[in-house]
Amino acid sequence: MYHRAMFHASLILLAAICAAGAAPAEPTTTASAAKPRIAMLWSRADLPGDNAANPARHAVILQGVDDYGLEWVSEKFVDLGGAINPDMVPAARKKLSHLRELNPRAVMLYEIYFFEAEENAYPPDSPWWQRDLSGKRTRFWPGCYNMDVTTADYERHIAARIAAVYEALDGKAGVYLDNLRFDDKAKSGWTALLKLVREECPDIVIVVNARWDSTDLEWVAPMINGIMYEDSVAHAPKKDTEAFYARIAATDRLLRQPRVSINERFGKRDDPQRMRRELVRTLVHTDMAFLYSDSTNGHKHKWWPEWDLPIGDPVAEPAAPAAGKLAGRDFANGAVYWLPATAEKSLVVRLPQPMRSWGEGEPVSQVTVEPGSGVVLIKSSAQP
Repeated sequence: MYHRAMFHASLILLAAICAAGAAPAEPTTTASAAKPRIAMLWSRADLPGDNAANPARHAVILQGVDDYGLEWVSEKFVDLGGAINPDMVPAARKKLSHLRELNPRAVMLYEIYFFEAEENAYPPDSPWWQRDLSGKRTRFWPGCYNMDVTTADYERHIAARIAAVYEALDGKAGVYLDNLRFDDKAKSGWTALLKLVREECPDIVIVVNARWDSTDLEWVAPMINGIMYEDSVAHAPKKDTEAFYARIAATDRLLRQPRVSINERFGKRDDPQRMRRELVRTLVHTDMAFLYSDSTNGHKHKWWPEWDLPIGDPVAEPAAPAAGKLAGRDFANGAVYWLPATAEKSLVVRLPQPMRSWGEGEPVSQVTVEPGSGVVLIKSSAQP
């Protein structure tokens, strides 16, 4: 979805160590204490101010170019700028370096618009706007319009903007591109742009937003590092959740390293069951970062206590989803289990060692998993 600059301003698990309103602890970054990989898309998880420790808790951090402290050399039309003001570069690099000190494992991203632009971003008569048969610009969202992504000089312009920010941030942040499209013309335009970017910045991390789509991504996957699935699970064909997770896991294996995909789920902020359900499935079936947010309006989210879970890094491959079958995956500090709603009955899982689940003070040697639910278990020795 389209994100305005205003947005830029802004499972059954372990103990609630981050109470509502409490200041976040500086993130722990050692592998033994790794937490679930959570993404931040502009929103800073409801905490006031620009506390660097807040975004640094996230595994994938997407911010606007201005959030990093950069600005374009002034132009009458805002997106015509192709050069970064050099006076802003030292402070921006220092800001990014501080984030990296807080969380060296995090992937930093900045956004450049390609598919769409605000109505005053380019001259009204620019040939880069996409137009209908009457010559009028085609609207994408109130206040913004589609761009003709097949125009060669427009592709070069966007590639140059991406490279300018990449250089200004000393190659230490990647780019996020919104609103992937799938018709033949759009595919040719996206392919041309990505080739240009790879020529200019061979090692840059590139993440694209596939929106609700989770099919027909094989053509783009080898050129990029990550796919943003924007509430795609809710729009999976035939509502087949197991097929959805099998599909996105297979697509993820086609991506370039490092892989930086994001599985986002929309929902109300007071619906812990929905959040936990998708967090468990993301952990057990994928290596993706996760985000539970309340809407596309800036992808605003709160930081859930469950996201401070010191589960550690996975020590097994993602489990293949299958209807009615228990899926499990081991992590350095625990294990995750998911039982699809299509299972005929609950299952008792005997654990290799005593573990505890969120909200339970005593470790257990077995756990019962109900159909349509999951459990994340932590070794007794694990510390938050």
